[in-house]
Amino acid sequence: MNEGYKLLSAAIIKQCLLDYREVLQSNDIITKLECEQFLRSQWFDFMSDMNGERLIKMMREEFA
Repeated sequence: MNEGYKLLSAAIIKQCLLDYREVLQSNDIITKLECEQFLRSQWFDFMSDMNGERLIKMMREEFA
């Protein structure tokens, strides 16, 4: 993957994690489900070598 795609992937993932942090504090169920769906998706797996399920668990523990 070239540098531009890596930067775009990182920005998408960062925004998802920022959104997820916010909804964990505000209890916006729809956005929460959308973020979790993305973090569990093949699209996320393609863009990252991180474990989406692990990120969900870590963020729930930190912000819930």
